[in-house]
Amino acid sequence: MKRTLLLYILSWFLLCNVLSSKGLFANGLYTEIEVPDGGCVAGYVKCTGNAGAPSIDLYAGWELPRASQVISEKLTVNKVNNGVKNVIVSISDIEKGKKGVVPQIHPVIDQQRSVFIPRVTAILAGTTVDLLNGDEEMHNVHTTSMRNQPFNFGMAYKQRISKKFDFPETVKLSCDIHKEYAWIVVFGNPYFDVTDRNGYFEICDIPEGTYKFRVWHEELGKREKEVMVRAKKIENIEFVYE
Repeated sequence: MKRTLLLYILSWFLLCNVLSSKGLFANGLYTEIEVPDGGCVAGYVKCTGNAGAPSIDLYAGWELPRASQVISEKLTVNKVNNGVKNVIVSISDIEKGKKGVVPQIHPVIDQQRSVFIPRVTAILAGTTVDLLNGDEEMHNVHTTSMRNQPFNFGMAYKQRISKKFDFPETVKLSCDIHKEYAWIVVFGNPYFDVTDRNGYFEICDIPEGTYKFRVWHEELGKREKEVMVRAKKIENIEFVYE
């Protein structure tokens, strides 16, 4: 009886180890290696049609005073080349690659004229972000997250608060007073970028191989594309939202 129980416990322990290993792999286990001859992927994200027309933010259905009106960056499309700003581009299935470096200078998210600037921030896990209030009025920062500890605190004029984000996930920041929000996307590896005002991005030092590149935009959603990366070569790709 004791022998049977011991065998059962041992089998259960081994099974748990297997499931745990699979879980680590599924959650994106990443190994840092030297990449002396990595390739580069560059391109841009565009949106066809009439999307991206500038709009004035409203609060609770009432128009804000003229001094407080701002152009929303919820969806910003360059009218010259249809490039989309604030799209996050990343490699979704990379298992090994270059070492990720947490920046010593903290990324900054400021609240100016009642909006978060920048609206979208992409960081490596372990990065500390400085949150500021550049307005001469009270704001608050309220996060919605699952893995990183959520917080909600008020911010006076010129106040600076530093917060560290240790786990990969998408974090929503909101100001409950002015109904504005922003995004922090935390990654477990350094292969990501945010498109500029022309929709351009660049991700470099990628080990040779075939990878899935993913784009995400808060309004337009996700797209994926498989790309073959060659050593010391630049691959040009394009993502299109219709």
